Amino acid sequence: MSRVWAVAGQMIAEGIRMKLAIVFLALLALVVLGLPFSISGDASLTGAVQSFLSYSLTVTGVLLALLTIFMSRSLADELVEHNIFLIVTKPIPRWQFMLGKWLGITALNGVFLAFSGLAIYGMVHYVRKFHPPKDKVFDKAELDNEVLVARHPVKGVLPDFSKLAEAEFQQNLEEGLYANVPDFVPNKEKDRLWKKYDARWRVVGPLDSRDFEFHNVLCERSPNKELQLRYKTDVSQYPPDEVFRALWRFGDPRKGTPVYDVPVRHVVGRRHTVGVPADVIAEDRSVHVRFFNENPFRDEPQYGNVIEFRKSNEVELLFVVGSFGWNLLRLLVLMLCKLMFLAAVGLLTASVFSFPVACLTSLTVYVLAGSRAFITDALDLASDDTAALFSSVQEFLVRSIIFLTEALWRVIPDFPRYDAVESFVNGYNVGLVWVLQGVADLVLIKTTIVVGLAMLLFQRREVAEVSL
Repeated sequence: MSRVWAVAGQMIAEGIRMKLAIVFLALLALVVLGLPFSISGDASLTGAVQSFLSYSLTVTGVLLALLTIFMSRSLADELVEHNIFLIVTKPIPRWQFMLGKWLGITALNGVFLAFSGLAIYGMVHYVRKFHPPKDKVFDKAELDNEVLVARHPVKGVLPDFSKLAEAEFQQNLEEGLYANVPDFVPNKEKDRLWKKYDARWRVVGPLDSRDFEFHNVLCERSPNKELQLRYKTDVSQYPPDEVFRALWRFGDPRKGTPVYDVPVRHVVGRRHTVGVPADVIAEDRSVHVRFFNENPFRDEPQYGNVIEFRKSNEVELLFVVGSFGWNLLRLLVLMLCKLMFLAAVGLLTASVFSFPVACLTSLTVYVLAGSRAFITDALDLASDDTAALFSSVQEFLVRSIIFLTEALWRVIPDFPRYDAVESFVNGYNVGLVWVLQGVADLVLIKTTIVVGLAMLLFQRREVAEVSL
């Protein structure tokens, strides 16, 4: 392996000498160090930090992805300029040469990511200290408790509407309501009834209430610890000031927990967070929460708000499981996994094609990996599942493209699946399981396949031939 690391060291030295790498590093430094002075978000301290994190991490990922692809030029140049002749005559197998190249690019990416991570971490604390907050107490507390943490979310357990749907289905069946329904499918009708009850439950009328149950809340049951309820509602018939008033009640005295009433004034159409002491957690690790759609502020006018908790914005209960620094580190590991795959793709294409073609091919793979879900959904919408394959030229082409993309997806990974930037910016925990899944899928499987194929093709390639 000493020869592999020698090639990797040579690749690192060459990457540092590349003028293109210096340009990308300058852009990276400009983005990370300059954004805090040009972005204010919603003018709050929390908004400024979240905007900086979102932009800096996204731009860092894109710049390093492009740099990774361009660094494959090293192999292409050695083939075009015939410098490879000096290497293949040495006692080093070609697979070790290819592996060394990949390790060198990966090591460079690791260094660049480490630099970016340290710079981002430092600039976040710089912004926290020097950015003027809207409220000196509230704004910094919101930043520390909702952004600069690693929080684990727990979804609420919905009521079981199956019995209600089954009862109404049997009643309709006895009354003969389905007798003249064409193509009647019982399971589809039960599913429709279930969705109807679910939709009704999500709408809370004036002076009405809803209960939420959260299980497996693995947080210390202490009044000194805090739980956070995060929610977003659709509100109709709201007051002229576009602020709805409501009451959240935490705790279940039947399970021996204290009860906390939290009256809220929240702006319509935004996501909000409500804090409560963690001793509301019962011994079975559950938390009971009730929402009252009524104005608890008796000295203010009462309005008939209609509240809807949509399925796309489920109510969550969050608790802190880690620190901002370790959360950032896990995010950077996921980003490095993507770059490791791109390095393998760049070397694979450079071992077969000239650099312009290899660069274009690698960029295509990068775009496909980043838009995999969008492409799949678009093709599903364009295809008619009920039509035959040869029913039309359009259907034949769409089905052919679907078949081709399904074959590509076996090798090309789904990058958005491992994009943790949005979760990280909102203070969600980038879980270790998520990181391990990324390492297994992106590195141990996909990258290993691509690197192995690059070794095989490079082993069989005639280095004296001209690349097209």
